[in-house]
Amino acid sequence: MPDARIAHIVVVEDNSGDVYLLERAIESRNIAYELIRYQDGEQAIRALSADPAAVPDLFLVDLNLPRREGFDVLRAVRGIPRFVGVPVGVLTSSEAEKDRHRTALIGAERYIHKPPTLEEFIDQVGTAVENLLALRPGDGD
Repeated sequence: MPDARIAHIVVVEDNSGDVYLLERAIESRNIAYELIRYQDGEQAIRALSADPAAVPDLFLVDLNLPRREGFDVLRAVRGIPRFVGVPVGVLTSSEAEKDRHRTALIGAERYIHKPPTLEEFIDQVGTAVENLLALRPGDGD
């Protein structure tokens, strides 16, 4: 990934503390980024459906959200043609195998369980974001 490229990352997460940790994890990988945050599923679905020009480099979605759950957001993202090829990561506290399976069926590329310690969060989430960004269209060179 060229150093000058800014990664546009949509995060759907209601917990401000987790968003803060996500930013630290991204910064630990020296990734230039712009974070577009939605705090609930309904807000995310409406905004993503409304702007026909906006195509981010990555979606990160929590499953447990107010108003509409993360599964609804995943289905909406995968149902919008302009988002074909944009990687989706699920960043959640759920360890349920049924949730992991369900997100894979909907089309998420990565299921990231929120690690319990700060160091693990920064390391594991930073690595996951870096790997997901490598999947975005145009990064195959």
